[in-house]
Amino acid sequence: MKIGLLDHMGYGNLGDAAIQESVIANIKQRLPSVRLVGFSLIPDDTVKRHGIPCYPILRWHPTLQNTGNPDTDRIGFKTRLKSALKRAPLVSAWAKRVLEFAGEVAFCVRSYQRVRSLDLLIISGGGQLGDLWRGPWSHPYTIFKFSLLAKLAGKKLYFLDVGAGPLKHPLSRFFIRWAIRFADYRSFRDNDSQELVRSLNVRAPMDVYPDPVYALEVGEHLNGASRGASMPIVGLNPIGFCDPRIWPRKDDTFYQEYLEKLVQFSMWLLEQGYILRVFTTEISVDRYALEDLKARLGSQLSSPGLLCDVFRSPSESVKDVLREMSAFDFIVTSKFHGIIFSHLLSKPVISLSYHKKMDVAMQAVGQTRFCADIQRFDINWLLKAFGSLVDESNSITPRFEAEVKKNATLLSQQFDSLFPPDKSRSPVNSHS
Repeated sequence: MKIGLLDHMGYGNLGDAAIQESVIANIKQRLPSVRLVGFSLIPDDTVKRHGIPCYPILRWHPTLQNTGNPDTDRIGFKTRLKSALKRAPLVSAWAKRVLEFAGEVAFCVRSYQRVRSLDLLIISGGGQLGDLWRGPWSHPYTIFKFSLLAKLAGKKLYFLDVGAGPLKHPLSRFFIRWAIRFADYRSFRDNDSQELVRSLNVRAPMDVYPDPVYALEVGEHLNGASRGASMPIVGLNPIGFCDPRIWPRKDDTFYQEYLEKLVQFSMWLLEQGYILRVFTTEISVDRYALEDLKARLGSQLSSPGLLCDVFRSPSESVKDVLREMSAFDFIVTSKFHGIIFSHLLSKPVISLSYHKKMDVAMQAVGQTRFCADIQRFDINWLLKAFGSLVDESNSITPRFEAEVKKNATLLSQQFDSLFPPDKSRSPVNSHS
């Protein structure tokens, strides 16, 4: 059996990477002879990270490194062609559209041939059904395109525990409505995502299951990670939310206010004797936030050596970030999978939430009082919430352990039903 795994992954989001690690491990556990193929934004990264062959989901994609000798004649021709078109702007605009259309048609033909070689295409990952990043012609169009190709090729199509929203543009809603209708199986990571898709006039059977990361075997990633510190360690996980250089919504005033609150909180932690570690689960989007936070803290700390201890080299793999987080006593995160990883590791966590999915994740473990809107929290609330988190940590950990066990069981049942070891059995179409 040959299965394709599609996700807008490949640029360093360790939450996306963890989802695919979990999906790959659980499918292989049930179908040892399965052949898996990836479809991602940066195929080179997927090959390196997950050890499976991979194809692009966009006709243009960056590579981890450029290899081979450049075709100088071809480059020279392109340069001359561009120069000629610049001298005729009307022709240039028309030619650009024609070339883009032709390129997309050619890419769809190649992608169809690749999808046709599969038995099943699985679309999984948190933010697949949303238009936050670059509108309807980004995620929504790509999902629609590959869903349509799967149906034209007569192949099975599963949406596995995906997240939905926002879907603000009418064209985004059109793309997602039909992509979901094409599917043979559909499940969502939360009720809000399911209801959003139902509001698109989709009446097909749908399920709700936990985020696939809850089915990840954490033990194999830790390998003897130890605290090795006498004082409690606090892990701080910032985000580039509203950063005008990288975030879809650009609001420098809010971004600077958010950073200032984190600086105040960080200085308070250090003054109280806590050990502070700033970490990330997505270096690509959050690199500027890390740099800016480091610069602000550096201007207030008396010892440059302390700054180096707070900001270490970012983790590049799921294994590394889980090992890093396993040494923390408390975590403050602005990332969705920062919450999920904290649950897996039974670490008390505060969420500075930029999306309802984070509120839902905290609500599921009865921790809403430790969750605040990233745009509205103030430093006094954060200090008070952290104090309560420390005081209640002994009662929080067992609750996380129980939730992780429950979610892992549900996901195991889902994988069992979708990928039964007995090949004579057919996958079911809906589960309760």
